[in-house]
Amino acid sequence: MKVKKRWIFLGSTILLFSLLSIPEMVHTNAGISESVGSVRKGKLRNGWLMPYEGKNFRFFSRFSYYILNNGYVNSKVYDVLMEAYAACETSCPGKQFVLMECTRKHGGRMLIHWTHQNGTSVDFMVPTKRADGQPSLSNKAGMFHYLFEFNPEGQFSLNHKTEIDFDAMATHILAIDDAAKKHGLHIHKLLFNTNLQDNLYNTVAGAEIKRRDIRIKPVLSNLINRFHDDHYHIDFDLE
Repeated sequence: MKVKKRWIFLGSTILLFSLLSIPEMVHTNAGISESVGSVRKGKLRNGWLMPYEGKNFRFFSRFSYYILNNGYVNSKVYDVLMEAYAACETSCPGKQFVLMECTRKHGGRMLIHWTHQNGTSVDFMVPTKRADGQPSLSNKAGMFHYLFEFNPEGQFSLNHKTEIDFDAMATHILAIDDAAKKHGLHIHKLLFNTNLQDNLYNTVAGAEIKRRDIRIKPVLSNLINRFHDDHYHIDFDLE
């Protein structure tokens, strides 16, 4: 009897998750989005859904994407992100990037975020690498990735063989900046842990970030700084 109940529970859970996933499974991107209000108090009209995965990127969590509906952006931001990933196929061949939370389908408050409310905020997982060439298990942690920590040298606290690939990260940021300019947008704000910013600037691509004066906030509150070593956050200006 207990085994039967477990199967019923498992089947019911799968059915529930399948039903909740329908909006993303049937969504079609069309028309123009409208971002209303600010990243802290706003909403999104006709949001565009980022693909769950592409040639060199994927979304970090099925739960966040399909259940919490957190994969939506303004249509202009969509074009920028997709063009940047396409550019990275050439500038970072073989590198796989991980997209994190964007905005809910209609915007508004999100779980664990103060911003991300109008389709112009996006989180990106820091790309990582291992000296032995093995894939990093930290990339498969889903929502728990926000709890991971990297030391000031960019090494993963739970396994020092895994470290942030600052060159790939900087190259991705430059690709985003290039695409944003092409589509009439620009990076309004970029948040990344202040203790790791020198590592980023010390790469060739990082020096170009500094030369372009792409705004990475140099001072963050202790709380924000603590939670921005595993990912970088970008706010876009649409005009």
